[in-house]
Amino acid sequence: MNRILLKNALVLTLDPQCPLVRDCDLVISGGKVEFLGKQAEGRFDRVLDASHWVVLPGLVNAHTHTPMTLLRGLKDDCDLDVWLRDYIWPAENALTREDYYVGALLGMAEAIATGSTSITDMYRASGESIRAAVECGIKANICESILADESFSPLTHAGVLESHQTVRDFNGYDDGRIRIDTSVQSCWQTVPALWEHIAGFARDEGIGIHVHLAETTSEIDHCRKTYGDSPVRLLDKAGIFQNRVAAAHCIYLDDEDRQILKDRKAVIVHDPASNLKCCCGFAQLKPCVEQGIPIALATDGVCSNNTGDLFDTIKLTSLVQKMLSNDPAFLTANELLVMATRNGLLSQGRAGEAGMIRPGMDADLIAVNIDHPSMQPLISPEGNLVYSASGAMVELTMVRGRILYYKGEFTTIDMDRLRWQVKQIVDRY
Repeated sequence: MNRILLKNALVLTLDPQCPLVRDCDLVISGGKVEFLGKQAEGRFDRVLDASHWVVLPGLVNAHTHTPMTLLRGLKDDCDLDVWLRDYIWPAENALTREDYYVGALLGMAEAIATGSTSITDMYRASGESIRAAVECGIKANICESILADESFSPLTHAGVLESHQTVRDFNGYDDGRIRIDTSVQSCWQTVPALWEHIAGFARDEGIGIHVHLAETTSEIDHCRKTYGDSPVRLLDKAGIFQNRVAAAHCIYLDDEDRQILKDRKAVIVHDPASNLKCCCGFAQLKPCVEQGIPIALATDGVCSNNTGDLFDTIKLTSLVQKMLSNDPAFLTANELLVMATRNGLLSQGRAGEAGMIRPGMDADLIAVNIDHPSMQPLISPEGNLVYSASGAMVELTMVRGRILYYKGEFTTIDMDRLRWQVKQIVDRY
C-alpha cells in the first residue's frame, strides 16, 4: 500500500468542523486521507515537504468540452453566430476521432496542471475522451454530446448509440473514477422525441444528464415560438429533471424556472468566461442561491474561454456577481471554493467522495505555492486562493492518492509527444 506523507502543511480542509489546519502532517494511504494532525507515525513510501504549500481539495470543472482545446485561438473577438458557423463548426467537422482523443488529453493535461482533479466533459465521439481520461488518471463524468432533428430515431441515431455503448462499457470504470452520463445538447438543437428518450434512458441506467440550458435569448425565443414554453419547463415536462441534471449556463431563468430547478434538485453550472466572451449574457446567481439551488463552476470549452484554469473562473464569478447583485458581501471566498469543489462533485453524483480533506475521503488534493509573490502576505488563505492565485501556482495534483502532476512534471502524460501530436493536427487547419 502506497503511503505518502505531506509534512508541515497548511491545509484548507473546507470541512466546516475544522476548516484550516496549520503546520500539520497529512497522510495519504490506499487512495484515501488517512490522517490529518500533528506527528504522523509509521513508515512512508514518500515524504513531501509541504511547508511552502497550501493544500486544499481538488477543483471540479463541472462543464467543459476537452477536445475543443485544439481550437484555442482559432477565432476570437467576433459574433457568436459567426464564430460557430464560419469557424468552429467547420473546424470540428474536419477533426478525426484520433484528433478528439489528442484534444481531450490536452484539455485534461491543462486541467490537471491547473488544479482540477475531476471534470465533466461533453463532446462528440465521447469514447475518445473516455480513453484519454482512463489513461491520465483524472476523475471524469463524460457524456456524448447529442443533437437531433425531426428525423430522430433512437435505433439509428449515432450519438444515442455511442451514448448507450459507452454507458455499458465504461460507467463505473476503475471503481467509479470514470462515470458515464448522457446529454441533451440543448433545446434549440434537439427535439422533444430526443428529450423523452434521454429522460427514460437516464432513469433506466441510473445516470445523470448534462445539458446546455437557457444560454441565449435566441434559445429562449426558439423554444417559446416553436413549443410555447421556456426550455426549463419543456425539459421538465419531458421528464429530464426526474434524473440528476447538471444544467450549464442558465442565464435566462424566470421564477418558475428556478422553482423547478430547486424542486428537482438540479445543479446549475456557471460558466462566466465563455458567456461574457461570446456576449451571451450575465447569469444572475443571487436569486438562485437565495432560492437554494446549488451552483457549480466551470470553464466551458477552451475555444470559447481560452483557458481551462478554474481559478480564473472562481475570481471572475466573484467579481461579476458582486457587481450584478450590488452586494460586495455576496459570495464569500469560502463559498466560492465550495462551489468549485463540493458543488461540482454534487453535480457529478459524487457527493461525499471528496471535496473536503477529512480522514476516509478520497485523496483528491492540490497544493498551491504560497511563496509566490502574489500569495504574500498570507493573511487570508481563502482570500488569496480566490483573488490572487492562478493555476500556474499549482505544484501538486493528486487523484485518489496518485500523484498526477508534481512541480511542472506529469506522471501519466508524455507532454513532448502530446505537443507534437497537437502540432500535426493544427498544421492541417
